[in-house]
This record gives sequence, C-alpha cells and structure tokens, in this order.
Amino acid sequence: MAEYHVGSVLVEHQGKQQGLITRRRAMQFILERGGSSPVTEAMLLPVLRVQAGTDIDTLGLEMLSRNLMHALVYGQNDRCLGIISQTDIVNSQGLEHDLDLKPLCEVASFDLIRLGTEQSLQAALERMQQAGHSAALVGTDRQWRILTETDAIRFLSSGIRLDLPLADLPLATVVSLSGTSHLHQARHFLHDRGFRHIGVTNDEGEVVGLASYHDILRSLEQSYVHRLRGMLDERGQDLRQSRHDLRLIEQVINASHEGVVITDTRGRIQSVNRAFTSITGYSSEEALGRNPSMLSSGRHGADFYHSLWQRLGEEGQWQGEIWNRRKDGQVYPEWLSITAIRNERDEVTQYAAIFHDLTEMKRSEARVEQLSWFDSVTGLANRRLFEDRLQLAHAYCHENGQRLALLAIDLDLFKQINDRFGHRGGDQLLHQVAERIESTLVQQGTAARPAGDEFYIILSEQTDPEALSRYLDSLSQSLAVPFWLAGEEVRLMASIGVAVAPDDAESAEALIRAAEIALHHSKEQGRNTICFFSPEQHQAALSRYRLAGYLQQALERNEFHMVYQPQIDVHDQRLIGVEALLRWEHPELGVVSPGTFIPVAEDAGLIDAIGQWGLERSVRDAVDWRDQGVSLKLAVNVSAREFQRGDVAERVQAVLSREGLSPESFVVELTETCFMQSADTTEQALVKLRRQGVRIAIDDFGTGFSSLSYIRNMSLDILKIDRSFITGVDSSGTGGQLVRAIVDMSHAMQLEVVAEGVETTDDLMALQRLGCDQAQGYHVARPMPADELLQWAAAYAAGKKAISPL
Repeated sequence: MAEYHVGSVLVEHQGKQQGLITRRRAMQFILERGGSSPVTEAMLLPVLRVQAGTDIDTLGLEMLSRNLMHALVYGQNDRCLGIISQTDIVNSQGLEHDLDLKPLCEVASFDLIRLGTEQSLQAALERMQQAGHSAALVGTDRQWRILTETDAIRFLSSGIRLDLPLADLPLATVVSLSGTSHLHQARHFLHDRGFRHIGVTNDEGEVVGLASYHDILRSLEQSYVHRLRGMLDERGQDLRQSRHDLRLIEQVINASHEGVVITDTRGRIQSVNRAFTSITGYSSEEALGRNPSMLSSGRHGADFYHSLWQRLGEEGQWQGEIWNRRKDGQVYPEWLSITAIRNERDEVTQYAAIFHDLTEMKRSEARVEQLSWFDSVTGLANRRLFEDRLQLAHAYCHENGQRLALLAIDLDLFKQINDRFGHRGGDQLLHQVAERIESTLVQQGTAARPAGDEFYIILSEQTDPEALSRYLDSLSQSLAVPFWLAGEEVRLMASIGVAVAPDDAESAEALIRAAEIALHHSKEQGRNTICFFSPEQHQAALSRYRLAGYLQQALERNEFHMVYQPQIDVHDQRLIGVEALLRWEHPELGVVSPGTFIPVAEDAGLIDAIGQWGLERSVRDAVDWRDQGVSLKLAVNVSAREFQRGDVAERVQAVLSREGLSPESFVVELTETCFMQSADTTEQALVKLRRQGVRIAIDDFGTGFSSLSYIRNMSLDILKIDRSFITGVDSSGTGGQLVRAIVDMSHAMQLEVVAEGVETTDDLMALQRLGCDQAQGYHVARPMPADELLQWAAAYAAGKKAISPL
C-alpha cells in the first residue's frame, strides 16, 4: 500500500478473490497483533461485488448504506476488473451544482482528535482506531500538522518504531480552507493537490474541523437521495391521480357512486354494489342474506325506525340523514333513500336503498368552522391550533410511551427581505417557505407559523436519532435551494432548534421553551445552524449572564488592557501606525477572547463604557509615544452598537482634544455591520469625524453582504482587506487577481489599502507586486503592550527587528 500509494489490496488465492485489506484494517491488526498476522485474518469479508455497468449513483448509495469504502468491479465472464473506492466515486460525480450549494462547514467533522507532539505513534494510532477517525491533528494552535491512515501505513511499512514521539515523525502541515468555501472548491482543492483531508477554519482562521473525500461523497449522495425522494413523491402523486380517475370511470360505468342495497320484503339483503363495500367495509359475501340492521349505529331509538317503516308503508319511500356503523366500528353519517319496489300486481317484492357517505361533507363543514385556526399567509396552523395539536400529540405520545420532537425555526435576517421587497414580498417568501416545509413532511408531521418569520414543526413519527437526522438533512437541503421573488434569486438562512419529549421536557409548554432555547443557541453560534436542546445550554445561558456580571466589574477592577499591532508601508517597510486591540484577563476565567465578551457586552449594554475606556487608554498611549519621539497613526475599532447611539463623533473629538492628539493621527475602524444596522446614523457620524480630520477605515472587507455599495456610498479613507484573502496569496493566481481588483478599485476611489493577516515574506512580496499600500500581521509583529511597542519601534527603526527584505 505504501509503495503503490493505494488504499486497499485485493487478496487472491489460486486465482480466486478472497477479500480486501484496507489501510484501516491493516493498521488495526498491526496495532493489536503485530505485523506477523496472515492477511486472511485481517481481510474484509464479505466484499461488495458489482458489475462494470452499475450506475455510479446507485453504487454510491449501496456503499453508504452498507458502510463500505471499497467494492470489486466485475466484467464479462466474472472477471475482476479492479477496485473502486469512495474517492473514485466523488471524482466521477457530475453534481457540481450540489457542491456549489453547500459550504464546507456543513459536511466537515468538528469532533477532532488533537494530539500533542510528545505522544507516541502507537498511542496516536490507537486513539484514531478507537474513535474511528481517519486523521488527527498534531501540534498546537499556532501550527497544526496532520497524521492520517496513509501516513500510518507509510510509517509501519518503513519499520518506524511505534514508541517514537510524533514530534520525530515527518508529518505534513494541515492545509485548510475557510468553512464558508463551497464543496466544489474543496473537492478540486483535494484532487489537484492529491490530498485526502483538508482543514476547515473559522472566521478567525483557526482550524476547527476536518473534511475528507468521504464527507463530500456523503453530501453528494444525500443530495441524490433528496432528489430521488422528490421524484418518488411526484410519481406517487401521479399514481394517486390515476387511481382517482379510474374510480371515476368505474362509477360512471356502474351508473352510481352511491351505495346500493337490495333486500327482500323481510329485509334480507339480496344484492349490494361496490360502493356499498367501499363505504361500509362489508364485502358482498359478508352482506348477502343478512339484515341491514347490521349497520345500525345504536344512535337511533325504536321510535325512529317505527316512523321510518310507517312512512315507507304509506308512501312507498323514505329519505333522510341517518348514522350507521362501518365494519371497523366507526360511526358515520349518510344520506339514505329507501324505495319500495312493486310488481305488476302492485305488491311490494323488494326494497332498494341508495345512500352516500356524508363524512367528507361533515369534515368540510368542520374545516370552514376552523378557518380561524390557520395562518392566512402560509395556510399553516396558527399559534392557537399549533398549541392545541402539540398538547394532543404530547398526550398521545406520553400515553403510548413514544417520543415527540419539536423544531423551532427562525429565518435569519428576514428583516432585510421586507426592507428589500416590501411586506407583500416578505409574505410571498413566507408562503414559499411554508410549501417547502410541508413538502418535507409528507403527512408525517404538523407545521405551524405562530408569528413573524417563526415556524414550528411537530414530529411524532421520525423521532429516533437516525430518522430525525435524515429529516433535518432533508429540511436543510430544501431550505438551502434558492427562492425566486419578484424575478430575483433569494437565498435564505434558517436557524433551527430541536427538542425531544420526554428527554428534554415533561410537558408541551416545557417542550416549546426547550426548542426556543435550542433555537437561541443556534443563533448564538452564528445562525444557519441546527442545535439540539441540552441541559448544558441552560448552563451556557447562565454562564452568559455570569460573564455579563463579571464584565460589569471588569472596568472597576482594571482587568482590561490594550495591545497594539504595528502597520508598515508595503513598499519601503516604514513603520506607519498601529491598530489598538482590547484584551480582558479575568482572575478566575483567565484570558477571555474579544469574540466571546464583546457580544455579551453589546447585549448587556456595557459596550459604550468599555469602548470609551479603550478609546481613552489608546489615545493616552499614543500621546506618550509621541512625547518620547515616536509618532504613529492610531487605529481604534468602534462597534455597531456604539454608532447606534449617535454620539461617536462627539466622544472621539472630546478625547482627542482633552489628550492633545491630532485628529490626523487617528483612524476609526468599523465593520459593515455598522452600515447594515444603522446606515443613516453611521454615515452622519463619519461625515462629522472626517470634517475634524479623523480618517475612516472599513475593516474585514470582503466578508459581508454588500461591501461594494458601502464603500461607494459611505465616507471612507482606508479599506482593510480581510486576512482570508491575504494568507498564502499568489500575485499570479486567482486570489492575487482578486486582491489586485480590490486594490485597483480602492485606488480608483482614492482609498488606501491595508492588508491584514500577512504571515510570510512571500505574502508581503505578493502584496508589493499587487500595489497594496500597507500591511499588518504576524510576519510584521504580533500585538504587544504599549511599553513593549515603544521598545520594538526603536529596535525596528534601528534595523534590529527588521522583517525580511523584499
């Protein structure tokens, strides 16, 4: 395997195929028994055998359903042609559209094995074997390397000792893509570089997951299954329509769709038609010779039947509404007409009864009465009906020992849809979403729209983990398909919270609360995710309140401090300025990342006080540097919540004036969120700041929704390109072309360009060729306290800290 770079070996004996040895199987046996075991003990049996003409999609589904990674392909005369793997299937799929629809984070595994470099090879492989993982991360957050099953086979075949620490092994560095990258890009990335695994990074560039060819295959096949189910549903609808048409034809041929019963004068049934059987459930064999009283429901007394026969005797006919009982015991209403049949001598010889079932009519009347129970926009159950049905479903499942799942769904950023298309357009989109949701249920659950852009789904038949997971996949895939509104393509994101009774709640009301808590947790994780309720979420909520309490005391206890990251001129490497970054170190919690405490501070209404402290502290530090002969441009971040207050310009002006720092030396950095949440207020503040001489920078450019419109319409001076565009940039590649386009566009609008996340000399050289103005990142310097920055700046100016020359 190591020599030929293959993942499996076919075992033959006397020309007959015996089984397969795979990487994982070989590694398992070497770890458990050593390398002396015969291959017959380690090979996989039975091996899936397929014909060469087998459809690739069908084969993929078969391998997934049987959890197989390989199959033997046979041609004519039962001759083995070779081995096909899941990797081969992924590379043969023509489902580029499906790959474009999904981001990499939806298929990646986030249950990672992270190993220290001091662990032995044997311990690492055993842990991978126990977890069933094909790869593990080795190292620290600063640099991760990867150990795969392919590496293991290579090491074992070369005789490397199992007790060697991982630090001594030649492991490759993890190559990663952003979790927002499409699967199409990920597959090409793996194929072009000959990799089987790829790291998945979050917005901060941290490796938080791994994705493999197997993960991509599973996504492709799930999409295939979803389409197959859709085709089967369409065929089922066509079949039901055909059956309905056939019944109509039969009714026309039989001259009546109503039940017909013929009796003799003593009331013994002589003949019935097929409609009789359909309505009552009794076949003709069961009815012949018996009295129609077998259908009696017991709802009518003796006086009713006495009056019926009296009128029938006097007038020869009777008609009216009557309640009868079907064979299965169900009581139903019918409209009955009885006529006496006479012979030529005017003697009654038989009675003919014609009736039709009123059940559907009664149900229609009930539906009319319950129109107030349904949502007028989507046609789904409204809150009142939803709560009623949830109570009934909960009671039924409780009595029968069954599980009940409740899904709470919220459409992320739906306000933007109403702002863009108006409320009528928003209602149209809600209706389309409701149709998508109902199409996934196939009469196996209840959907409701209690209010706004919220939806609920009650599931009582798909609550085992596998079935629930399949349904959630189906629902997510359905909602991920673009919608069409006013001739435009609209993509929606939905956060989903899931709670299951009785595991998560003992009552219907508690189940709703649990699902809403899970939904809230889903939104906190960045929206467009699915979260299951767990007791830990209660604790997380409590922890959030606890963190807010600590934040209220942080300023009083002087727990915040500022660090500064240098910014240099790309062309002459001259030190130009610094970006001020807020840090919090709590005595119990330790260092708390800004990504954790900033959102809490915003929600708790503390961001203004914290932001004011950071502003004042960084300006004082800049003044101290100036007084010691180091004048630097100071860039300070301002959050969207601070802009919403509307006094940012006044606060900045007051601090600069009080501390004596020139406005021309100060830069306000803001993100696109400020424009999205309070565009008018933000623009007014920016105009005031620029009139004072303060410069304005837009941060993390390229990661938002409408970057071009903002930089075109807003008052800006500097554009900062997000680190995701810079890391590993190649001036001649696609990434370099994109950066060049951003730089050229910015220069055309008289904007300076700062590149974030410059990690290597190659990055800096590429930025120079691309015409970028300034750069910051670990290649230049890490963020540092104010006193260290002063020393670093002096050493840098003296050439002691100079970065590699271009």
